[in-house]
Amino acid sequence: MPKNVEPEVVMNSVLGKISDVLLNGDGKAIPKSDDHYLAFCSPGYPLTQDFFNYALEGFGGVVRRGADPNQLDQAVGPDKANAEDEEAQVDPSALAADARRKYMAAETFSALCDLVPDTSGIVNSGRINVWNPETRISHAYAMALQFSQVYNVEPDEATKQKIERWRSLLQETKTEVDLVTDEPVEVTRETALVQKYREKMLAYYGEALAYNNLRISALAGQDQQAVHQFAINAPLMQMKVRAAENDWISNGYRDTYDRINAAIAAVEGRSFALLKQRYKEDFFRSLLTNPSSGANFLYTAPAPAEFARSDSGWTEFYFNSGSFNSNHKFSASRTSGGGGLSIGPFTIGGGGSVDKKKWEGQVNAETFSLSFKMCRATIYRPAINLAFVKSGFWRFDQQNEEYKNTLLSDGRTPPNGLMPAITTDCVFIKDLCINFGEYNSQYERRAQEVSGRGGLSYGPFFLGGSHSNREGESNYNYSFTREGMKVEGLQLLGFLCHTLDKSPDPNPKVKDWI
Repeated sequence: MPKNVEPEVVMNSVLGKISDVLLNGDGKAIPKSDDHYLAFCSPGYPLTQDFFNYALEGFGGVVRRGADPNQLDQAVGPDKANAEDEEAQVDPSALAADARRKYMAAETFSALCDLVPDTSGIVNSGRINVWNPETRISHAYAMALQFSQVYNVEPDEATKQKIERWRSLLQETKTEVDLVTDEPVEVTRETALVQKYREKMLAYYGEALAYNNLRISALAGQDQQAVHQFAINAPLMQMKVRAAENDWISNGYRDTYDRINAAIAAVEGRSFALLKQRYKEDFFRSLLTNPSSGANFLYTAPAPAEFARSDSGWTEFYFNSGSFNSNHKFSASRTSGGGGLSIGPFTIGGGGSVDKKKWEGQVNAETFSLSFKMCRATIYRPAINLAFVKSGFWRFDQQNEEYKNTLLSDGRTPPNGLMPAITTDCVFIKDLCINFGEYNSQYERRAQEVSGRGGLSYGPFFLGGSHSNREGESNYNYSFTREGMKVEGLQLLGFLCHTLDKSPDPNPKVKDWI
């Protein structure tokens, strides 16, 4: 292996190791994942520490547009209203401003998670891909609810009551006062049972990622220290993974949560008309409107969101020459704009219509290193129910010429359709440090030359500069030390995406549809 290589070569190996850590378990302590792939952002999406305040604290009120549950795809924005809160102990205008920031953050995150990820190339590139979204999950799902037929079996009253009780254990609807209109509104939230489930699941993910990270490094056979660490500490780390899993089972209600979902799924074939109506109501209740933009969106949040303010669920990731000499590989595929994927050093500017400029250079593979903390968090979407999408008891209306042959996913490899894959988990990183070795001074000089000319990135990592989003434009700083380039703060690196089997795939035994 040559000493000096192109930056793309190094970054391909980095992405390969990240994918291995997230998806390739050993089949013993951690199961392997064959129906997920990693879709990384290019570049990553920088976030402030308070970005998920809405998920931790609530909105202080919910603004809802006047939508018709039977016309989900035709809803419009809210009526104009003045923000006031006479009972507040602080400046009402400050409360309203804080609420608006939360709505803007929630809309931004919902928009990111609502985009259907591209599935092309996930077979030949080791189940990694560029996050290259094309359509919206909510649009495809609303279409399935709106224009579908379901198995026609009416459950008895006792079954209906059981379903309602099971669902009440997972989601609860509370009445809160709208901060803007000062009127009562219904808000759907996870119950304490589900919140504890998410909390313990996040702790388990943290231990599992730490174990996988060390195991992958040791298997590479190029990092002697990693081999020794795994040989000595693997039994202890396996015990920590099992302890976290047992804690998830004992104190996180994992079995209870799974049994409730299994019970609901078991009666879907007998009461699908009832469940479809409930799914439509869930969709409607999850609709929110950003008072600033007037745009509506579905409530979406990482679950749990405490990781943004604490070290819970985070694990250390390290990449060095030993990792580079391993078999971690990712071959960059196409992008929506055509041409090869640019993952070289210091790409200046954003995506879309903004011009990008790529700095040319090389990296010393023997002295290069990269480290950060990584966290995996589940995407919570109360409006979207995959049990409906995956069930064999629905199909598109066969009397509707426009939709009767529509497929959400054709189930092929890779799958195609309106929604061949769905984002299920977010991958966050923080405290990024990149050491270019003998080239540190050269890259520092280049970074200073382009300071103030837009965002700076290396592969999926946002390194600093100006970044624009729905909340406005923010500046993010980096610094150079003897250890290399340091980038503090939180950023969204990408998503874990679940590939769907054929959907709809109606059960051939069903003859009565409504």
